[in-house]
Amino acid sequence: MDGLQPQNNNNENHRQNENHRPHQALTENEKLMIVCRQLQALDWTPKQFTTAFLRSEDTEFAYRRRFWGTSTGWNSTRNLIEVIKSEVTSSDYGASQWETFIQEEAIRIMINQRPPSGEYPVGSYISSQSVQPSYFSPDAVNQRERLISMEHTPFLFNILHQTIGATVPNNAAEVNEDDRDDMAEPDIDTDEAEFLGREGVAFESNSMSVIRSRKIASTRVNDYLHLLGLTSSRRTAMKALRVLSNCAARDLRRSMALNDSFPLGPIICIDNLDMEERVHTHSVGHRSMMFHGSWGYIHTANPKLLEGLDRSQLTLASYYQALSKIPKLVIQPKMFLPTREEDNHFESVLKSQIARVMYRYVAEPADRQSAIARNPPEIDVIDCTRPNIQPLKLMEASDNSAEGFGQVIESIISQTGLTPADFCSRLQIMEGDLGTAQNFNSLRALRTPSAHPEHHLHNICFELGAAHTLWNIAQSILSYHFGDPNRTNDLGTWQYLHALGIPSEKVVPKKDFTQMLNNIEKAHEASIFYCICVIMGAENEAVTESDTLRRIPTERWNGIVNECYSKFFSPNARRATSKTESPKLYGFLMRLHDFSTIVETNRAMKAGDIGRVMNMWKIWSIMAQAIPGLVNYRSYLPRMVVLINEVLTPPLRQFVTHNLLVSPSGRENHFVAKDQYLELLNYALKFFHNRTGAGTQVDRLQEMFSLNINLVRFHNLNFPFHPLQLGLTHTLISII
Repeated sequence: MDGLQPQNNNNENHRQNENHRPHQALTENEKLMIVCRQLQALDWTPKQFTTAFLRSEDTEFAYRRRFWGTSTGWNSTRNLIEVIKSEVTSSDYGASQWETFIQEEAIRIMINQRPPSGEYPVGSYISSQSVQPSYFSPDAVNQRERLISMEHTPFLFNILHQTIGATVPNNAAEVNEDDRDDMAEPDIDTDEAEFLGREGVAFESNSMSVIRSRKIASTRVNDYLHLLGLTSSRRTAMKALRVLSNCAARDLRRSMALNDSFPLGPIICIDNLDMEERVHTHSVGHRSMMFHGSWGYIHTANPKLLEGLDRSQLTLASYYQALSKIPKLVIQPKMFLPTREEDNHFESVLKSQIARVMYRYVAEPADRQSAIARNPPEIDVIDCTRPNIQPLKLMEASDNSAEGFGQVIESIISQTGLTPADFCSRLQIMEGDLGTAQNFNSLRALRTPSAHPEHHLHNICFELGAAHTLWNIAQSILSYHFGDPNRTNDLGTWQYLHALGIPSEKVVPKKDFTQMLNNIEKAHEASIFYCICVIMGAENEAVTESDTLRRIPTERWNGIVNECYSKFFSPNARRATSKTESPKLYGFLMRLHDFSTIVETNRAMKAGDIGRVMNMWKIWSIMAQAIPGLVNYRSYLPRMVVLINEVLTPPLRQFVTHNLLVSPSGRENHFVAKDQYLELLNYALKFFHNRTGAGTQVDRLQEMFSLNINLVRFHNLNFPFHPLQLGLTHTLISII
């Protein structure tokens, strides 16, 4: 004991020295030791001190801990909690208790965070018997998603969101090249492909996407997800669709009702729709058969367009007065020949096509502002406001004959809620393909003369669809210049496409007109590229890929474009080339001109410039007289050009032309022809909602899906949420 006494005295002296040293000189461990000894002297543990400090209601201690739960002190508070967690979970028992504690807290938070109860819009409950189309509008959907994820149950949403997202590998979005077949056709039989080709639409797919679509759209998957609580039952969805169909039919009648303030009704766009009613097990009276029907939609004109028109010139009487000039109208060539201004504009169009190829593949100008524009000047651009489109109910009558078209008209009148006399009391504009227009004219010719307006249908002004006009004329021009692939010395378009890696038999795969237009543009730009190389003296040089293009002086850049136009695209270049002495060069120059009209029409339609489209239609009215395969367009296209430019009054002319194209998304340079938009709806109805695992049910397509096609399909995938959430939402909607 005596030997230990000096050591105790030394420890006591060390403690006294620590207490008298400045706190800045103390280490962290020394500070900890001082605090622990003070707590020990007070007969307290660190846990008791911390608990008392945080629970004390004294103002002094409340002031000292005022920043613990604020943005000022939260970082240090969180660090303290994480340190406690690290210490507690260092043992198995502590880790188990910590998880139990977190689970209890999570349950408490989720119980406190719940959506408001009650019926929509006060609460979250919506009855399938009272649901309205506005409930499925993009704004309403985004608002509900925002409330459920950010205000009502953000805790549960973030747990599911981050947990599911953490289980998805980073390379989940990568596509296995072995499963991709860019040129694969849809997995459909010959008959189905034939009817799909008649619609002018074809879609590429591979085996993986076909299997995925069949799995998604099956009743069994929906039942499984319903048991998991991830989606509503199929029966509930069908009840809701029936209610929504009644709402859509009511809104359709309301839009088509007579309006004293406006003499014109909504424009009607129709097309035939053929599909196979396929059954898996055949029996007596239960076999596969073809359904031949018609479908369409009404398009209410943009109110901004109507504000600037003289409505007195849009009446049926004004239309009849304009038609009364036709017997005395003398058809003259100048009605189809371009004016001087149109000639100058077409020159700008050709130079813009050359400039686009020059800019994309050859060289960039030093000064883009003073360089020749890559887009031609605008003429008459349509407002890009999102259109008001309301689908009609799928009709069993087919417009493939005059008799069938009469049944289609009767079905449309019954859907509008108007009497035949009321329907024929105002000017009604309709739009469709060439075959539908021919059947309508045949029906009207059979019913004329007649004293009853609902019989002779003279109040209907039928217009050709812009998309079908482009597709058919472009296909005829392509066939005219295509050449013979069996002759290697033939310099038709097939040679250029073959050099670009496109086999001749794949130029128009199953009448996929979108791919056909892309192939025409590729061949046209490849020809322009060669012309530019000839001007630059580099036609024999190898073409190499480069990420960056060289920059050349703007004056030289413009000079190359102008010289290329003068040598290959100008009328003088074609006149100076003899067809007999230089047949290949002559054919090349003619193809440059003809393909340029196709490319210009396609780009003008996407830009919504109906003035540029009308200029090309005037040129095509003359070209159609000589191009094989355009027998009916030789009369119908010039007739439409004369009707719009020479017969109709200026207000009615503007109304008709500005409603030939629409922008479904409401964006600039995203216009489509209305008949093309109808083809997209046709495909959605035939090959998406018709493959749900239950077989074809025409009654269901008629009563539920056709009227609600705008509600059960996406117009825009640009949602402000995680892609995983978007994919799940799209999957669930696809099931119903």
